[in-house]
Amino acid sequence: MEPDYLKTLEYLGMTARVKRLSDNLFYSIRKLYQEMDIDIEPSWHLVFLILKEHGEVGMLDFANILNLSKPAVTKMIRKMEDMGYVQMGSDPSDSRRKLVSLSPKAKQRLPQFESVWDAGQLAVRQLLETNPHFMGALELLEQQLEEENFCDRAIKNIHT
Repeated sequence: MEPDYLKTLEYLGMTARVKRLSDNLFYSIRKLYQEMDIDIEPSWHLVFLILKEHGEVGMLDFANILNLSKPAVTKMIRKMEDMGYVQMGSDPSDSRRKLVSLSPKAKQRLPQFESVWDAGQLAVRQLLETNPHFMGALELLEQQLEEENFCDRAIKNIHT
């Protein structure tokens, strides 16, 4: 068997390996949902959890909480609305501001979803048992990129 090409690239292959890992988990979660007859997307669990905790949340607030672009959040919320999992309403104090809340369908299905998410969380813990420093290293990487993004770091390296 040939060596994994991305691993042979060492640091140059890091972003591709992270993407591959993310894709692997994403498609596994999607398959789990299909097996459990759950018709949601893997990224939607974040919206469910936020709405369960906060009740109603504005679209811009979602973007800020999740650190995603407003268009990305809008696309996700619209798809969830089309599937009947969220409801949209206007903020009584500002009709331009759209508020999102869980639909009755979502509230009814939430216990099933949560049991699958709990099982998934346990699976992640099992995967990380042999690497207890992974989450800390991930946190540190995220902090470093917040302090100075990849592009700026690379440009500095070009000019040195």
